[in-house]
Amino acid sequence: MEERHDGHNEGLRKRLRHILRAEVHEEPNPDGTRLQIGDARIAFFILELKRELGEGGCDPTTQGGLSMKHSWIDPTRQAIREKCCCPTFLVAGGGPWLNVLGGVFTDKIIVQRLTDMRWMALSSTEEDFRVYHNARVFIALRKCLVKLRDFYQGLDDVPPFVANKPHPRYFPYPTSFIAEDGSLVRFRYLASLEEDAACVTYLAEISNGTAAMGEPVKVVVKFVARYGKDVHELLAREGYAPPLRYYGRLPDTELSGIFPGPAQHAPPGLCLRSDLMHMVVMDYIDVQFNTRAPDARKQIEAVLMMLHSEGCVFGDLRRQNILFDAHSKVKFIDFNWCGRFDMNIRDEQLPNGLQNQINMNMNRVQAGDTSYAYYPLSMSTLDGMWAPGMEPLAQIRPQHDWMMLDKLPW
Repeated sequence: MEERHDGHNEGLRKRLRHILRAEVHEEPNPDGTRLQIGDARIAFFILELKRELGEGGCDPTTQGGLSMKHSWIDPTRQAIREKCCCPTFLVAGGGPWLNVLGGVFTDKIIVQRLTDMRWMALSSTEEDFRVYHNARVFIALRKCLVKLRDFYQGLDDVPPFVANKPHPRYFPYPTSFIAEDGSLVRFRYLASLEEDAACVTYLAEISNGTAAMGEPVKVVVKFVARYGKDVHELLAREGYAPPLRYYGRLPDTELSGIFPGPAQHAPPGLCLRSDLMHMVVMDYIDVQFNTRAPDARKQIEAVLMMLHSEGCVFGDLRRQNILFDAHSKVKFIDFNWCGRFDMNIRDEQLPNGLQNQINMNMNRVQAGDTSYAYYPLSMSTLDGMWAPGMEPLAQIRPQHDWMMLDKLPW
């Protein structure tokens, strides 16, 4: 790869056009940088290249996001903008460094890194591994650009945009799943269930099914990198959690086949596969906010006793993860941290009799090579939020659940 200081690395752009098999058209944005667009009407591929990183006092990845915004707010693209979230690939960098990003336009521009900033030059004669992985990145991007072009060409069936009404452009793309009986179940999103911009949990209704009273079936759809499926199903069988309708990979996704290296040498609890995003679909619980179960704590204690005696822990026992339905029966939700714990280790702060139940069930429940639940690396570390011992990458223990119970208002 050669570096040219004239024309914003024209040699680099030429090679990218050849590798990605994508024609680009240049269009200046107001601050004088050059914006590369993969189609005259649809800005689904943007190049933001500097002669070197830091040129002009700005980050090329940030500038790429601004270039994307400038391109998509063009009035001539309003019709397309109102049909979808304007998915866009961006390649940004400077000198020998390149970074692949993805962006969407909902009510705001959202840009996320899809790769790290990758070194593209040859610095030694032993570069086979890095060149191979760089080649895989660009081959994947080339395939994705083809799929993205097909996506834009198939927008005719999208419902019209109506202000202040749910529309596909504001929600994730998966709208179906395969049920246990093999049937295809379609759903449509109704609203986000969190006010946070990083929301990954949505209210939806099943399009091809109705409840007992003839009303559409409401479900909760969420997207996770880790999930305690076995714990969810265990509690659902006992009526302590909403029925789990689906847990699996996102529709139309394939594993990369590139593993992150020797995971056995990494600290346990790390989620090292970024391509293992899963979709969870469960029944929606009609929560009664104005009523309070008189035996709320007793119900929660019964769930924890059953859960821990079966060798499982919940992990995130906070108020927002404990609901009560129309019959004042407790329902646990949010099983992202759930899993098994090491039953050979004794906890000090457990209710009377629980340790004996754990000991009796140990041989039945804990057999073979069992992986245990750990707190995620990204958990909040605000003072007073958690019980003692709850910290990033620590093993989740039953006593943590009981100490968190004492923090609840019941």
